Amino acid sequence: MIKQTYLDDQPAFIASGPTNIDGQETRMLTLIFRTPPCAYNQCTMCGFDNNASGKIKDQNIANQYKTGISTANLTGVRKLDLPTAGSFYNDDEMSPASRKYLFREASMLPEVEHVMVETRVDYLTIEKVLESQEQLREDQEFELAIGLESANDQIRNQVLRKGLSRRGFEHFADICQETNSRLRAYVLIGAPTLTKEQVIADAVETARYIYEVATARGIDTFVAFKPMFVPKGTELEIQFNEGEYELPTLWDVVEVIKRTTELKCFQPNSIWVGMYDENLSNDRVTQNCGECDTEVSKAIIKFNGTQDLSELEKLTCECKGS
Repeated sequence: MIKQTYLDDQPAFIASGPTNIDGQETRMLTLIFRTPPCAYNQCTMCGFDNNASGKIKDQNIANQYKTGISTANLTGVRKLDLPTAGSFYNDDEMSPASRKYLFREASMLPEVEHVMVETRVDYLTIEKVLESQEQLREDQEFELAIGLESANDQIRNQVLRKGLSRRGFEHFADICQETNSRLRAYVLIGAPTLTKEQVIADAVETARYIYEVATARGIDTFVAFKPMFVPKGTELEIQFNEGEYELPTLWDVVEVIKRTTELKCFQPNSIWVGMYDENLSNDRVTQNCGECDTEVSKAIIKFNGTQDLSELEKLTCECKGS
């Protein structure tokens, strides 16, 4: 029998930072819930099992939410993100009762206008989305997030082992269209086996694919870039420790952002870059030479809110381009 601990009542991770919604700079609060482990659990780079717990009940989810909300500064927060250790719509990981509770609570946050959850497409149905939306206020927009990571089938399913086809991703987008939900797709910057230039090109090409899928369906999308970090207990950690994998640089991230904004299908104010590691990496994160890391990271985070390239274009360091 798995015994519960006090951690079961604590969110796995809490973060707050700038984001942009429809051209307006605002703040986003992210509460990552400690849930049962991801049922799929095959991705080579995922360390979210470190945030999982074997025995979570509905009351634990409620306690995690209350703890997160009570400790966060909600001033100016218009967006609430509710990720889990796996899939929000897997009933064995997040029960229907817990989902209903969370959306009902979110509806009572007067400044929050946007609510986001993440799930594999395997568990997503129109009925589940509509049930969720019924708990929210009419003025609250719903956002569905999925980890696409790469539009390249070989990178996505052979290297990263996502177990997601393009058809599956496009079905996810279809459900967004049918339920009037915004699409958020995560894109990895720094997949293993790729050269520096291939890392940049793959991320930009993936963004292009996401925009084209969304535009074809008349829906808005966020492209959420995730610079790679090395989570504990993963295959990626083994590759990293054996010198077979090298993290990208922050300059690579800046270049990805710039090139993405130049795409013909680019949707304005639609880029977000995840600059935190959910306390999973032991500081093995995307970085530069050490001298400019703080400045460049702050500029990228600021860009999340402003969507203004000018701050990124001003950045310089001896390590740039090396």
